[in-house]
Amino acid sequence: NNGYGLPKKNVSNFFDLANSTKVENNGIPKKGKLGYKGHGAKIFFNSEQVIIVSKTKQEYWAVSLEKPIEQIEEKNEIEYSDFRKPNEFDIEFPSDFEEGFWVRIINHLHFNTEHTKFKLNHKNIRDYAKWFTVFGTLKTLYDDTINKDTKLYLKGIDFETFKNEIDNNAYPIVPKPIFEKINNEEYEVIQIGHYFPEERYTDKAMKNHVKQINSNRPYWDYYSRMVKNEWISCDNNIRFYLTINVEGYETKREYDILLTRRGRNRTEISHTDSERYGIWACKGGVPVERIDNWIEGGKGQYSYLHAFVDCDDFKLTANRGSINNTEIEKLSIIKNKLNEIFNDKKLKDLFNERKDIETLENIISSIEEDGKNLKSRFNTSKKTKRIILPNHITLKEPTNLRSGYSESETLILLIQLLTLYPNLFTFKLRDYNTLKGIDFVVEENETPKYIELKGSMNKKVNHPFRYIYKFITYEIDFNVGDVIEDIEGFKAKLEVNENDKFQSFDDNFKNKIYKSYKLNPDSATITSMEIINLKEVLLYVLEAKIE
Repeated sequence: NNGYGLPKKNVSNFFDLANSTKVENNGIPKKGKLGYKGHGAKIFFNSEQVIIVSKTKQEYWAVSLEKPIEQIEEKNEIEYSDFRKPNEFDIEFPSDFEEGFWVRIINHLHFNTEHTKFKLNHKNIRDYAKWFTVFGTLKTLYDDTINKDTKLYLKGIDFETFKNEIDNNAYPIVPKPIFEKINNEEYEVIQIGHYFPEERYTDKAMKNHVKQINSNRPYWDYYSRMVKNEWISCDNNIRFYLTINVEGYETKREYDILLTRRGRNRTEISHTDSERYGIWACKGGVPVERIDNWIEGGKGQYSYLHAFVDCDDFKLTANRGSINNTEIEKLSIIKNKLNEIFNDKKLKDLFNERKDIETLENIISSIEEDGKNLKSRFNTSKKTKRIILPNHITLKEPTNLRSGYSESETLILLIQLLTLYPNLFTFKLRDYNTLKGIDFVVEENETPKYIELKGSMNKKVNHPFRYIYKFITYEIDFNVGDVIEDIEGFKAKLEVNENDKFQSFDDNFKNKIYKSYKLNPDSATITSMEIINLKEVLLYVLEAKIE
């Protein structure tokens, strides 16, 4: 990076786990300093070799540390090389860098298998750098002494793939990545400071953005509004910097390219909204852990917030992954103040503004969609065939879908016919079920049996033949002689009788000539099954017209 170099006199602070030039004796970061002791050391100590190169306005040098873990185990201390020239390690800063710092970590033991090596992918490293290191610091929002021209030059193991994707506009990233060559080696340039999207919270601003990026997503998904960005003072001279940005679904995904999308599988390095977004506790401007559960009466889930509580009074645990070493009294003071802020009606209204826009637009869209559907269904109904009974009652023929006639509409037709002609068939329905298709339970000779209903009868049967008494369908979608198979593997062949006599409890219809269908099984343990074709019954038994 092109940040401040490390003076020779402070080289021991870099390798010493206990000392730091960046914090006061009480652990509070010094004004104008970024980071705090512990993050880097725990990473580079677990490697074969660490080389650091530093350039200040007065000095330019390099130092090598060999096998630090082994040194500590054997001697309970570490020794590093004398000061050497950077070119001895084939490292050279660009001539226009007045200052800078370079760390080369060689053969890190955590990344020596394929199960961990993927973490060094460029997307993963850039994501980590912008969230959990000083290059994602919140301090650039409020500390004027931070050099905002500081840049990180980054290159992951699949850098070329990433760059090709960006060059070919494989997916949009805001802001668009910047690439730069240093000594004929190309890197992505990461600007210091946490990224917040530009504000868009009026309909006009959101719609303009959607038009500008040519998106087909709902415009309210690009909502972005900074509702809090200020110092908050508490009791006992405790204070913290609070930043809250409310963001829509697509807003986050414009800059956070590892954020999962609806309907897509997660990858090794992706994260969900609830894992990444919410309220974060920060130390020295660097996010440490999520604290959504601090808000009393909340749902414990604030993934629509991009929010940070940056407090120098937080004390971190040894692994730098939690603020639980902070005095309970201080945590309580900060929690209470945060709850007071989150319970403010004005802030709650701002939180709900995004939801209200979405709700209103969904209502409007629903009304418009209902209007379109009403008109479409009305026009479709004009084309739907009608069933005209001899008594001039008109029924609707089931809709013929791509998959066949509608099963639910066939059920409605059957119920209408049974209401008009209660004794039309020779069975009585005892029960019905719609969980797995539509079927009825009937009683035959004191034995319960299924009648399975189909819109269009095809070769797929989801009940065993041994329990099926009859099928009722509006249409048969296979041919005479075809064989169908049940879920047990029993087979049956379709047979047709062109001049059969209709069986009915109603003398008006009994023995009328019609075309009947039945399935004859290949096993003697299974009885034959009648298929009642409602269209045949309508035309030849009830003498209806279909037009």
